[in-house]
Amino acid sequence: MRPIWRPTESWSRRAAFALALAFFAAAIAPPAAFGFDLFAKHQVTAQFATAEGKPMAHAEVRVFAPGALETPVETGRTDAQGKFVFDAPRDGFWTAEARDQGEVARVMIRVGGGSQSSKGLSPLFVIGLLGLLVAIAGWYRFSRVRGGTKR
Repeated sequence: MRPIWRPTESWSRRAAFALALAFFAAAIAPPAAFGFDLFAKHQVTAQFATAEGKPMAHAEVRVFAPGALETPVETGRTDAQGKFVFDAPRDGFWTAEARDQGEVARVMIRVGGGSQSSKGLSPLFVIGLLGLLVAIAGWYRFSRVRGGTKR
């Protein structure tokens, strides 16, 4: 019995190209497009207020990593409620500083610890998984060439 429809070789190549293009686009898309970052461990939200308790809206913010208070690792501005969100890829005491019209507000945030869970994947795990997939693809290609079913 003859099959009703069989994909042609050119169709298979086009489909493989489209699939590879989709994976490539997903790999280079910014993490914000998906709402997460594979390598970020913690997402921290700091809220700044003046001495009177009013939110420091649109204030300039600098974030410092644990043990490195001389160089900010991230800068930006607070939102209308005085909130600023940043990723903390490692545990420790992070410092955030907001400046607005002569006022300065600083906060130290402890990131990590016993009860907090990690949100991200280890970079070594991701690299190892990609290496495994490349090895499987190589083995598959080699077995097809050796078996005489070369395309």
